[in-house]
Amino acid sequence: MEKINILSPAKINLSLDIISKRDDGFHNIRSCVQIIDFFDEISIEINNNDSSISLDCSEKKISSKENLAFIAANKFFETFNIHSGLKIKIKKRIPLGAGMGGGSSNAAAVLIGLSKMFKIEDFQKILILGEQLGSDVPLFLYSRSAFISQKGQVINLVKNPPKLNYFIVMPKLEISSKKSYRNWEGNEEYIKNFHKRTKYKKIYFDDDIIEIKNDFYPLILKNYSEFDEIINFLNSSELKNFSITGSGSAIFSIIDSNVNVDELKSYIESSNKFQVSINTSIEGWRFQID
Repeated sequence: MEKINILSPAKINLSLDIISKRDDGFHNIRSCVQIIDFFDEISIEINNNDSSISLDCSEKKISSKENLAFIAANKFFETFNIHSGLKIKIKKRIPLGAGMGGGSSNAAAVLIGLSKMFKIEDFQKILILGEQLGSDVPLFLYSRSAFISQKGQVINLVKNPPKLNYFIVMPKLEISSKKSYRNWEGNEEYIKNFHKRTKYKKIYFDDDIIEIKNDFYPLILKNYSEFDEIINFLNSSELKNFSITGSGSAIFSIIDSNVNVDELKSYIESSNKFQVSINTSIEGWRFQID
C-alpha cells in the first residue's frame, strides 16, 4: 500500500467533570464524548526518494517537529522498527485551541493510517503509543462515542449511542488547556456554586442520563469577555441549552428536530467574529486506500 487518505474527526464533550489533580500533574476527569463529522483531511504516502518523514500542514502556527501527527509517525516507526520515507499532508479545518481535539485526532489518524499501510494489527501497542502522545489520542483511536475517565485514557465505549446533531460556534480565540486546568485549581467552590444555580439540559445516553455541563464553562465566562456577545445571542435564540467542548473555545448546542438553524448560522457568521458548523455524531474512521 503506497498511500492512504484519512478524515480526521473532531469531538464534542457533552459533559466534563474535573475530579482532582493527579500526582503526575494531570487531572482526573469524567466525560461523555462523541465524535462528529467535522474533519481535517490527512494524506499519508510512501516516499521512495527519501528515507525521512516530512510533514506539510496548512496550519503554520505549529512547527513540524512540535506537531503531534509528525511525532506520532516517528514513534510508530521506532516502535515497529520501520525504515521508510514518508510524506504526510494535513489540511486543517478544526481550529486550534477550540477544545475539539484536532491535534490528538491528527495523531490518532496517522497511527491508524500507518497501521493499515504497514499491516500492523497490534491495536493494544498502538493504544500505548496513543497514551504517550496525549490524553485524547486513545479516544480518537477508537473514534466512537464513549465515557472517558482518569486523565482520559480509560475509555468505556457506548454500545447504542444516540445520533445527535450539533450547532457549533467557534470564536476566533485559542484557549490553552494547560492554562484552563491551572485556572480550575482554587476555583472549585466557584464552579460548584455556578452549577447549583444553573439548570442544565439532560439527555438519555445509552443506559445513562447525563447533564450537558462542563466544569470549564464557568471559568470561560469569568475570564473571557469575548464570549459575552455570543452567549447573550444564544440565550435569545431557540438554542437555549448550550455548553463548551473540552476547555473551550468552541460552544455547542444539541439541535432539536423542530429548530431551523440555517438562518441562525448565517446571522452569526455575518459578524466575522465566529465560525459556525452544523454537524452530526458519527462512529468509526473514514479513509480511502490507494
